[in-house]
Amino acid sequence: MGLPMSDSGPKGQMGLVLFVGRDIFLGTMVSQAVQKAGFSSKAVTPAQVYNTVSEDLSVRAVVADLKEAKEYLSEIVEAGSAGSHPKLIAITFHTDLESKRQAQKAGFEHVIHRSQIASLLPQILVEKKL
Repeated sequence: MGLPMSDSGPKGQMGLVLFVGRDIFLGTMVSQAVQKAGFSSKAVTPAQVYNTVSEDLSVRAVVADLKEAKEYLSEIVEAGSAGSHPKLIAITFHTDLESKRQAQKAGFEHVIHRSQIASLLPQILVEKKL
């Protein structure tokens, strides 16, 4: 994918967060928020999500850029039922209500705006699943 997503230390920390998207600026924002919460991050293509989640039990969340991943929502949700059952988080523009509805309907647990990444993403990552 070519994104500058970096591992923020040993995998044994809090776990791994996958980022699905090609936007370098967004990828950097996600990576920083993920590291702030104590996780490592890795950029993947939509086609890599299922296998990565199935094979790596340290995956705690999948963060998808809806601009890039809109055509792959059902595949990403399906991946969410594999492996460690990661949280599914979608990122969209605050004006794109249709994408937000599509992500929620597909089964994403959280849909946040780009402007909320720094404040909400770390919080979502560390909260316990019910």
